[in-house]
Amino acid sequence: MDFSKWKAYTANHMPTVQQLAAVYGVIVLIVYGWTIYWFAWNLPSWLYFLTLGEILSAFSYAMAVNFIESLIVLFVLILICLLLPPRWFRDRFAALGSSLVVLSLVALMKYVGIIIALQGFPPGMGRSALLAIVGIIFLVFLIGRINLFLRVIEEIANRTVIFLYIFLPISAISFLVVLIRNIVEAFHG
Repeated sequence: MDFSKWKAYTANHMPTVQQLAAVYGVIVLIVYGWTIYWFAWNLPSWLYFLTLGEILSAFSYAMAVNFIESLIVLFVLILICLLLPPRWFRDRFAALGSSLVVLSLVALMKYVGIIIALQGFPPGMGRSALLAIVGIIFLVFLIGRINLFLRVIEEIANRTVIFLYIFLPISAISFLVVLIRNIVEAFHG
């Protein structure tokens, strides 16, 4: 494919920066919120055997990983947007992308919780995961047909952009801490 054709194709299929920021805000809210929840859950026990520096280091690693995870989720949505016709997904990217993210990440968190609790995969998990995927696709399709839902979800997504102002600087500082820590370990180890 010619580069100019590829550029025209992507320009026709890519959502706007505002839509990307809104969906990324939803992703950040869920991914970072989940990590902070688990971090706060484990913190009381960590206080007995970890130093403050070790706790902050663990937090920095978690925030750096969250940044990478949230970008991966956003890139998956962009890939879906590039593959589907613009009128199916791009035109309502903020609402449909946010719906897809919330439903998918909540289902994924539920499955991870089950796997952790059972310390293994439960029987029939493949079938239930397939049913969850079909259900998520159906719900996103249904949400796409109801204008009131679209407007409400898009408005909520637009408001989550504020979390980018909080967590992106924290991620940048975390990457710096991880980098410095690894450089120091390389020289001392």
